[in-house]
Amino acid sequence: MHKIAIMTSKGGTGKTTTAINLGHCLALSGKRVLLIDCDSQANIAMAFDVSPKQGLAELITTGQVEITKVRPNLFLIDSGGKRLVESELVLAKQEDRETRLKRVLSRVVGSDYIICDCPPTINLININALNFCDHVIVPISMDFFACEGAKKTMELIEEIKDKIGHEISILGLLATFFDRRTKISQRTYDQLLNQYGDLVFATKIRINTQLKEAQAKFRTIFEFAPYSHGALDYFLLTKEIANGSHRLPVEVTE
Repeated sequence: MHKIAIMTSKGGTGKTTTAINLGHCLALSGKRVLLIDCDSQANIAMAFDVSPKQGLAELITTGQVEITKVRPNLFLIDSGGKRLVESELVLAKQEDRETRLKRVLSRVVGSDYIICDCPPTINLININALNFCDHVIVPISMDFFACEGAKKTMELIEEIKDKIGHEISILGLLATFFDRRTKISQRTYDQLLNQYGDLVFATKIRINTQLKEAQAKFRTIFEFAPYSHGALDYFLLTKEIANGSHRLPVEVTE
């Protein structure tokens, strides 16, 4: 089972869009995928137009949770919205406050991939997510502050690694909102390559308004516009991850 956190210290980078469409593409390929929304904004549940009564908030406080099937092979644990903020206050008083998520999720079996969509902040929920996951994807929008955002995110992950003593690897830095018509996108991508080398995904997620339109229709890009640039880019990202060409070991079954 591959456990991946999608995390960045900068908002507006396409983090949740990546979680949704990567998760659905993996599910379409036959993998069983569990999405966990670790952000109190609860955008993933909104994107699938579902309202579970028990989410991550209840899971980390009581151990009870509602796992919602949102598509074939694709399942969701909602964050619980503002209840997640309240549950973090409860969590802070627990002895296992940094490993609670890892412990309660040890009972969840049958998934090929678990993808945690993490908020752009340092909090106990993110520390729990990183303690649970083995790999991190860092989405980086191609703008002036992109490289500084990448640096801060990498430093944050290293800080948390040192604090929790759990080895977690950077699966890749993902260029998002890439606009081939502008020099700044290519310049920023080249700068990331020069600075981080093969940590950078070869796949770039191009600017595509249909990605936003799909969410407004409660669809993934593969349902709303399967022949769009957005669908192609997320398909290529999924392929890059699933075939092990980007630092993720391939699992062989006999």
